[in-house]
Formats: sequence, C-alpha cells, structure tokens
Amino acid sequence: MDQDLNSDAERPADARRRTRTAELGSFFAVAVSFLALALSAYQAHQMSEQTRLMQSQARAGIWPYLAIGYSLSVEGEKQGYIWQIDNDGVGPARIESVTMTLDGKPVRSWREIFRAFYGEAAVAATYSKVYGKVLPPNTNRETTIEAVHITDPEQARAFYAAQDRLDMTICYCSVYDDCWIAHRQNPNVHAVASCDRSGVQFEENM
Repeated sequence: MDQDLNSDAERPADARRRTRTAELGSFFAVAVSFLALALSAYQAHQMSEQTRLMQSQARAGIWPYLAIGYSLSVEGEKQGYIWQIDNDGVGPARIESVTMTLDGKPVRSWREIFRAFYGEAAVAATYSKVYGKVLPPNTNRETTIEAVHITDPEQARAFYAAQDRLDMTICYCSVYDDCWIAHRQNPNVHAVASCDRSGVQFEENM
C-alpha cells in the first residue's frame, strides 16, 4: 500500500520533469533556429557588402576622366592652336553629348565660331569628330582628340586671345553606364544619372 502511494506521488514529479525537459528542448530548438537565421542574414549581408565593394573597385578601375584644353605652338608639327580633349582616367570614355556656347549662346559648329572671330576670312583649320567617339585612356599611348587645329599663326593667336568666350560641355559615360559632365572652363567633372541630348548639339564642322 505504501509503495503504491509513493508511486502515485512520484508520477506528478516525473511528469513535471518531463514537461520541463520538453519545454527546455523546445526553447533551445527555437534559440538555435533564431541563431541560424541571424547567421544566415549576417552572411548574406557580408556577401552583399563584398559584392558592392567588388563592383565599386571594378568601376574605379575603369573610371574615365575627360579634360578639355588647348595647345599653342609657333613651330613644329603641332604649330598653331589646337583645341583638344584628353582622357586622363584609367578607362574608356564614350562621348554621348557635346555642346558649345559663344558668349553664353549655343553654337553648332566651328564655322559659326570662325565667322564670329574672323568674319568671312578663310580659316586654315582641320577638324576632328568628338561626339560619338570612344576615347581610350592615355595611360599607354597618345589618345588626344584634336577637335580643331588652326594652323595659320596669326589666326591661331587670335583664336587663343578669344578662347575664353567659348565653353564646351561634354557628357560621357563609362562601360558601366556611369556618366559625367566635363566643362572646358572647369577642371572638375561632376556625375549625372545619364546624358541629356535635348540641347543644341555641336556638330564640329557643319
């Protein structure tokens, strides 16, 4: 009889222990699940950061940088005035848009500019296309675009004296379609979402 009573008393204690064990097991299972989820989220975040860093490094490794300048020489093959565009970056530049202003007003060609500077006089000059070109970086070889080369010394000096009346704007993009705008009268370029060709485009020698 006493044994039966003891057995009956032990059963609730055993049940409580089993219940606590089951609850602890469930708690640890949930904790492990949350830990695994957190670890998975952390790993995904780290992979995303690594991918972003690799993409940034790839973009930086082919970043083009256009500079719009000039040269003026009194002798040699480059005699005269040259309006030139250089890619001083480390990747190719795809030129998407070119605009030019004279005294703040848009112009479409060098011939318009020559009429403003020289009247109806003939100008000894050669032209090179700018818009639509892909300009490689000049890290290994000369890749300057000579937009216009005025070979007559007197006309070259006159153009040089008046060049601050002009401003050229070039919008260009990298192979990743990151785009920038370069200005002749500003050595810094600034990033844009895309190149806008709605303005009056400069058609070089029309």
